[in-house]
Amino acid sequence: MNESKISVRYSKALFLSAREKGIVDRVRQDMMLLLEISAFEDVRDLITSPVIQSSVKKGALNEIFKDRVESITLSLILLTVANNRESFLPGIARSFIDKADRFNGITKVTLTTAIPVSDSVRQSIKGLIEKSMTTTVDMEEKQDPGITGGFLLKVEDTFVDASVKSQLRRIKKQITKEIN
Repeated sequence: MNESKISVRYSKALFLSAREKGIVDRVRQDMMLLLEISAFEDVRDLITSPVIQSSVKKGALNEIFKDRVESITLSLILLTVANNRESFLPGIARSFIDKADRFNGITKVTLTTAIPVSDSVRQSIKGLIEKSMTTTVDMEEKQDPGITGGFLLKVEDTFVDASVKSQLRRIKKQITKEIN
């Protein structure tokens, strides 16, 4: 079974339990905390090490999370250790966050530009997407001078490439085609 299937299955089970208990937002916060903590090298080594015994992993993770997360979140963390799936915890967390965001009507958008955009441009883009999709936008911004100008916009599974770099590439391809 591949990593994404495992992460999706565990996150789906957690999401269904959290939704049933009405604590989706609190468990989402737990998953954000799990991602933050699992980014630390020591924790990452702990959850990915095949040498460290499960009982040691359970004890350490229990100490880290016991007073910080909901009981169903802690149960999931300990269940992954019992099933030897603890290395999938960051993927489970990301998958849960995506499910919770969709549940709450939030759409993730990535805007890549050559230079930072102004607040007015940012708000215009968010407004257009929110209006056309009837959603709330959570926008991540990236800068990539390599696109020269214009922008790349990713909305869920849709990708819009309006970069100068790709326009120049299309023009070059068209000129080369006409010459030959």
